[in-house]
Amino acid sequence: MAIELVAPSSAIDMIGPYLAAKVTCPFCNMENVLRRLEGPVSPVRAIDVCDHIRAHVIDDDGESMFEFEN
Repeated sequence: MAIELVAPSSAIDMIGPYLAAKVTCPFCNMENVLRRLEGPVSPVRAIDVCDHIRAHVIDDDGESMFEFEN
């Protein structure tokens, strides 16, 4: 079982009035799409995600990361 933390794309994408978070799974290479509820490090809502994604983590430096498990 492998766990990897991956940073989202730095590109600015929108889903309606919301900021989108896009992150590629390191195991299946699917681009996961999530909608940020407020700002760049706010909670997210899943739009289109693979089975490997486990968590959205904000690290001690305030960086948004996504956890994937294989």
